[in-house]
Amino acid sequence: MHLSDFPDRLSPMLVKELRQGLRTKSFIAVFLTLQALLGIILLTASAAATSDHAGSSISNIIFIFFSIAVLIIQPLRGIGALSSEVKGNTIDMMVLTRLSAWRIVTGKWSAIVSQSALILVTIIPYLILRYFFGGMNLLGEIVLLGMIFFTSATITAVTVGLSASGSIILRSVLPIVGLPIGAYALLMLLTFGGGIEDLVEFCALERKESWIGLSMFLAASAYLGFFFLSTGTSLIATYAENHSTLRRLIAFVTAIAAAILCSISTITDYEAIPFVFALILAPVFAVSLTEFAPLVSPVYLKFMKLGPLGRLAGLFFFPGWPSGVFFCALITIVAVIPFAINVPSYYDDDITIASLACLGTLLFPAALVNLLRMKGPQRVSNYILFGLASCILAMVLAGIGDSMSSRDFLWLFVWLPPVILAMQSSSGFSDDMLITAAVVIDAALFALLLILAQHNFRASINGIKDSLSEDNDSKEPEPTTP
Repeated sequence: MHLSDFPDRLSPMLVKELRQGLRTKSFIAVFLTLQALLGIILLTASAAATSDHAGSSISNIIFIFFSIAVLIIQPLRGIGALSSEVKGNTIDMMVLTRLSAWRIVTGKWSAIVSQSALILVTIIPYLILRYFFGGMNLLGEIVLLGMIFFTSATITAVTVGLSASGSIILRSVLPIVGLPIGAYALLMLLTFGGGIEDLVEFCALERKESWIGLSMFLAASAYLGFFFLSTGTSLIATYAENHSTLRRLIAFVTAIAAAILCSISTITDYEAIPFVFALILAPVFAVSLTEFAPLVSPVYLKFMKLGPLGRLAGLFFFPGWPSGVFFCALITIVAVIPFAINVPSYYDDDITIASLACLGTLLFPAALVNLLRMKGPQRVSNYILFGLASCILAMVLAGIGDSMSSRDFLWLFVWLPPVILAMQSSSGFSDDMLITAAVVIDAALFALLLILAQHNFRASINGIKDSLSEDNDSKEPEPTTP
């Protein structure tokens, strides 16, 4: 009897990538090195540590090495997932096999996540060894391992989605630099912020805050993972597939759900509201305000079939950056709702200033990209570069201000939104004036983007109408003469 290693129900893309991935030297090296290090270090730690601390030492070693493997090394393997296919011109060949762009991207992602799951399974024997040392919070440590795995899956989705970009900054430099820095920051936070033991206790689900926090974490992971996978799919798919509309719909529904939850003070602290919406809005603004995919007639006709409702929806959900500006304005209004509801009892000037400055920081690079009429995939990378440059310039100006007796010269650069954050952290600036300045800057940036978007939106709609009318005229039969 012939036995197949993978069932036929699995996606052929997943099977192909998983077979190749399990044979690569990088995965084999990570897998064997992790097992060897854990085995040697755990035996050494158990022999050297006292009986009271041996269990916690073993747990810390397991979490640290497992995190390095699945939060840094495994996601970095995704930076070439789609770029290799794009460079080799094999995407079209895959599409001919009836594999959609979405199945291609998710197959690449699932293969790497499956390998991370295999590493997770091999951690179980070490947890069994750790159990015999006593003092183990079984549920907390299992949940924490699961959260690390879900975080790995989300980061892998980010790297796989960005790997479809033609910009080397997005697909390579950003993950290679960002992941180690993020891992180091997380390690310092755990070291000086209470340690892994407090995190395990939080994951034990013994408090209401734990359930709410972990639920929001899972929701955020799923949202970000889908968003970046969808973005990668849009980069390799044809314009007629239109993955932008679904991506915006999910972002809109997520923003509404977050607004409802954040409006209930018993569920979410007022101070957490800016972080929640920063997580939702940052990827939406970066992609929607720089989307270079043009509006094509098949997508336009699908919306027009819905009548007046379709025309209204198209204003916000058509692919392309012009409708992306209108959509970002709409989702910003949704994000303001929790602040407006909680103003009477939870108003805080610092939170308001920071929120307005962050909104302006998201809008400023988009205004530059569209004013300079940049085209193609480089729009997103230029957006990120402009955003980073503005933040670095603001830090330099803040440093100059600290070295001077007067910081009033920062008002000359208040048009740069990150400077408002620098002014907030310095004494001597009125909160009311900073709020007024932030509101004016944000309103001006939104007005500029809306004017540019309206012009380009009308031009694209008129272009499609003209092309459709020309097609209809060419299809009309010529009159016959008697």
